[in-house]
Amino acid sequence: MPRHNKLKKFDGGVASTWEAEAISSGEEQLEEEFIQSPIAQQPTSLSKFIGTMPIVTNGRLIYVAHPSTLIEPGVHTQYVEEQIHTDTVPLDGGILLKTLALSSDLYMRKRMRDPSIKMAFPALTLGKVVDNFGVGVVLRSENPSFKPGDHVYGYLNFENYSVVHPAPGAETSKDLFQVFKKLDKHPDLPASIYVGSLGMNGQTAYSAWTAFAAEKAKTSKTLFVSSGAGPVGTFVIAYARSTAPHLKIVASAGSPEKLQLMREAGADVVFNYKTTDAAEVLAEHGPIDIYWDHVAGATLDAAIQNMNLFGLIIRVGTNSGNAAGIQNTAMFVYKCLCMQGIQVGLGDTMNKALEGFQEAATKLVLDGKLKNTETRYHGIKEAGNALADIHRIQTLGKTVIVVD
Repeated sequence: MPRHNKLKKFDGGVASTWEAEAISSGEEQLEEEFIQSPIAQQPTSLSKFIGTMPIVTNGRLIYVAHPSTLIEPGVHTQYVEEQIHTDTVPLDGGILLKTLALSSDLYMRKRMRDPSIKMAFPALTLGKVVDNFGVGVVLRSENPSFKPGDHVYGYLNFENYSVVHPAPGAETSKDLFQVFKKLDKHPDLPASIYVGSLGMNGQTAYSAWTAFAAEKAKTSKTLFVSSGAGPVGTFVIAYARSTAPHLKIVASAGSPEKLQLMREAGADVVFNYKTTDAAEVLAEHGPIDIYWDHVAGATLDAAIQNMNLFGLIIRVGTNSGNAAGIQNTAMFVYKCLCMQGIQVGLGDTMNKALEGFQEAATKLVLDGKLKNTETRYHGIKEAGNALADIHRIQTLGKTVIVVD
């Protein structure tokens, strides 16, 4: 059935709104908001959370089955509710947290597996609440490190309210999947931006660029970013445009809306990989000095073919689902290419490169140089759809669940 997507853009504090038709895949109608703004909304008053309704409904998203292909809400995840008394629920030395925003990420599909399959990402546990990066506010605390009203960031449960017992050292942990810390939330920025541009997606782009590309960018001419309309890709484009303005930035994606998003982020040349031959575009605008790769497959092959001598390839993802079949591996020798795989928070080099991220990225957002584009799902009840739709390519920019 058709559904309406409210698309809002903010320019100098003045908002204009229009509606666009979208085609649903037969799922329950869902209101999505595409919000594009360095300052998207005013902060929410804590009075609505603290000391108002002691008996509340706590919505929760439970992981119930391993998917073999795409995620199906109601099959692999299940929404349930319980009643809790926020004034009397035992804390046992922990804190009571009200969830404000949660992240939906492509890597979550890799967590939906048998735990015997070892990966860098922790597996979800059948019968337990789904968790991922999120932002919350403390309602009650028996932990001296946290007080009511504190904002926190870390791996949070997909539920409205959680009793959390932060592990020792969680505030300073280098393991992003273990971190739980107080968040110095800027009063003019929404909580959701801290799971996108100012969260793991921004951290991925910033640390990998700082660690491996920043120095090379000084003497490079051309950067190519594939799948450049996602939250990591748009950050890389915007950050490269800000810190290495001499670069020609070429970027690819799969829809007109995404091409426009990459232009607004700072790309000079954009193309639709579904309708345009990547090798032809790269031959015209290359040679490529730095390739930021989210897709592998044929696009990686085309990039290798059109790399400059001593070119750098940064491998961030394999969205195409095809890492095999590359024909141009000999070019690594002939052109003296280097390919670097990265995972945020993994290794001393990446962790060292994260230093200064929060300050630098927040300034870019507030200065309007880094725009935040979100597809918003409202409430825990819609969280299963948020996890599923990102894999159906039905979202634009950063996919978030807004809980407050």
